[in-house]
Amino acid sequence: MKILYASERPPYPFFLGGAARSAHYLMAILARGFGAQVLAVGSRDFAGTAWAAPAPQDHVALDVSAVEERDGVTTAICGYPVRVLPGFAQALPQVIAGFAPDVVWAQLDGIEGVTRAARQAGRRVVVYLRDAEDPPALLRTLAAQGCGFVCNSSFMAGRVQSLTGKAAGVIYPSLEADFGVKGDPQGFLTMINPHRVKGLDTFLDVARRMPHERFLLVESWTLAPPALADLQARLAALPNVTFWRRVPDAGQIYRRTRLMLVPSVWEEAFGRVAIEAQSCGIPVIASRRGGLQESVGDGGLCIAEHLDPDAWVRAIAGITGNAARYDDLAAKARAHADRDDFKPQEAARRFLAFCSEPAHFRRPLGLTLRAGLGRLLGRAA
Repeated sequence: MKILYASERPPYPFFLGGAARSAHYLMAILARGFGAQVLAVGSRDFAGTAWAAPAPQDHVALDVSAVEERDGVTTAICGYPVRVLPGFAQALPQVIAGFAPDVVWAQLDGIEGVTRAARQAGRRVVVYLRDAEDPPALLRTLAAQGCGFVCNSSFMAGRVQSLTGKAAGVIYPSLEADFGVKGDPQGFLTMINPHRVKGLDTFLDVARRMPHERFLLVESWTLAPPALADLQARLAALPNVTFWRRVPDAGQIYRRTRLMLVPSVWEEAFGRVAIEAQSCGIPVIASRRGGLQESVGDGGLCIAEHLDPDAWVRAIAGITGNAARYDDLAAKARAHADRDDFKPQEAARRFLAFCSEPAHFRRPLGLTLRAGLGRLLGRAA
């Protein structure tokens, strides 16, 4: 099968957020283990979030074998080619025509333009939803156009069903085979991705209330200079918080981590960082928001009062102050992350099965009837 991944947001390894890494692991196993021909493309002109070409010293950690520049196109090879293109909207139809994919996989930024170009070329479209913020009207439009939906949690699939009347496949983010590290029971209380929607304010309030605990804050989405300066000013009053800029090898984070904190304010579609930490035997404390309950499972706790720093303090103290409870949660965390649902081979198998089933690309009956009625009324008028 030939699969074209297309998004205005530059794909991994140019962008290293959880959604980008999840897409990469799935594309890599599709290419290496299932014989699929995979090409990923993104916009070189994307300005929504800071991104950068991988530095040479990071290539090994990022599984990049080569990077080349030609005619304004940057290509990285990481088990399959990844290209960032100038003039993305104008270039995409040419890419589709030249690559001739069986399926176009649209994700995150620019879904409407990608699906339009794919449909005009007569290609099946899989919209992989990894964000609970997509407007309902957009989802209904995509469903009416016959796009197939894949979601990264049952929470997201339920949202699609309720909004569009269309069933969606559920393919959880898959893990790397092994980070090669174990969490440190004496290590940091860690949060990754210091942004307000990810719960930065709560994290800092918790650190302020627990001055004798050591906290680690790690950049994921690249911080713009004003945001970085603001964060550093806030951290100046918190000597118990260590801040790291973006780290290519997540294993460096996990082997120094005691507990992973995920205090998200918005509804997380899933929460990849939870199962990554759990695979290293690290219990997780997360907000009870969106799909986080699925990613945490019984390998940690989900806090209903997620905006209350004192609720976080109580939860943390209840684990760090009880060695037997910590060990029990660490074992449950490893077992949860080891489920087949999170294995790359299972994700690839489910993705290929979904893409091969024509029924997933039909319009929902209700939408089809409404469209037909609209055409009849239009002719009658």
